[in-house]
Amino acid sequence: MSSAARKLAEARAARDAARAAFDAQLAQLRGDPEARSIGGRIAERLGEDARAAFHQALDVASESKGVIAGTITALALWFLRNPIIAWTRHQIGDQEQKSEKTETHD
Repeated sequence: MSSAARKLAEARAARDAARAAFDAQLAQLRGDPEARSIGGRIAERLGEDARAAFHQALDVASESKGVIAGTITALALWFLRNPIIAWTRHQIGDQEQKSEKTETHD
């Protein structure tokens, strides 16, 4: 056998071995019920991370109820600031009108 024929035979043998290894891995992945796509793995990991963050938030919330109550109160006051300001101005206006009426009657 010539050296070119020997090199060709060795190259084919290496190719066939690589193809056999690839086919074996592919068959294992297709047959493995636990094997998931990259998207499936990412989704599972994100779900686990979200659950862990939620549980950590619950732990923090149970330890600092006063801080959470204060934050909720501050947010409520912020969102209701315009009605509160309008009501306060109305009350001040009523007080001024009452004091003007009592001053003019005296």
